[in-house]
Amino acid sequence: MDNKTKNRLIKLASIGIVLGFTAELALTILYSWQIDFIKSSYIYFGLSIILMVSIGLLIIYMFLRIIMVYPLGSNFRYLLHFAVYDVSILIGGSLGKVILTLIINNLK
Repeated sequence: MDNKTKNRLIKLASIGIVLGFTAELALTILYSWQIDFIKSSYIYFGLSIILMVSIGLLIIYMFLRIIMVYPLGSNFRYLLHFAVYDVSILIGGSLGKVILTLIINNLK
């Protein structure tokens, strides 16, 4: 594996973990606000849609931003790099869920 590929994979993994953690944090905050602050289901539905769309666009934008620095040779490599990125997002989300669950349980 050459140096460009290593750098790309490291950036994808680290950005994916950070994005996964922040997405889990944002969704947890939004779901906890449902009971306390948001009284109308239309407001909650609208905020959920806006949040999901913005997280999805941010995930795609960051992937393309990292990949376009060093374009890949074949389509399979794009798929492989996106799989690494996706798994790192899942790992970041899982870490975020565990950490937030521990914090919420300690506050109760």
